[in-house]
Amino acid sequence: MEDKNIAFPGDIIAIEEEYLPGKNTEEYGGNIYATVMGKVYKDDKNLVVSIIAENKKIKPSVGSIVYGKVIKVINKEAIIQISAVSLNNNIYPVNIESRLRLPVQNKNAYSHIITLGDMIRGRITGVKPLYLTIFSPNLGVLKTRCLVCRRELILRDDTLYCNNCQRSETRKIASDYGNINILGGNNEGRRES
Repeated sequence: MEDKNIAFPGDIIAIEEEYLPGKNTEEYGGNIYATVMGKVYKDDKNLVVSIIAENKKIKPSVGSIVYGKVIKVINKEAIIQISAVSLNNNIYPVNIESRLRLPVQNKNAYSHIITLGDMIRGRITGVKPLYLTIFSPNLGVLKTRCLVCRRELILRDDTLYCNNCQRSETRKIASDYGNINILGGNNEGRRES
């Protein structure tokens, strides 16, 4: 497991053998998970790991880079629960919903682009109502799970792959899928051959 400076809800930030769960975290299955978006704080003296959420109120504007989770797909749109906004190379927590237009013929054909539970990076395209896009190389799905067994998919030869089911899936992935560099640079990520 790699150390993270910023965590999103659901991110594993430590294992219970190393730390106790602190503020804004919970333990499940031997791992300690973030329950809010914020900075990871590890108290090595008391062996407690916490998430420190900032209280600065930020509203995304057109062009803002945002991070969120797909919570619903209706007709030809997805509803994204936005957890964070990037502003001047800083990440600020928010809790708002946005819509994503899906270029599909019907609501059953969206799973090759996104699916429920996907963690995404998007860019705001409209504010009344709030809309975003994921259709740019550094935008898209950052983390997703297998539709069958719900294990995390890895990027293998430019394809999303489930080691458990030994099957491939497609999504509109960000160029740094699996690496989750939340500021959007292209780095070497977790790629398997």
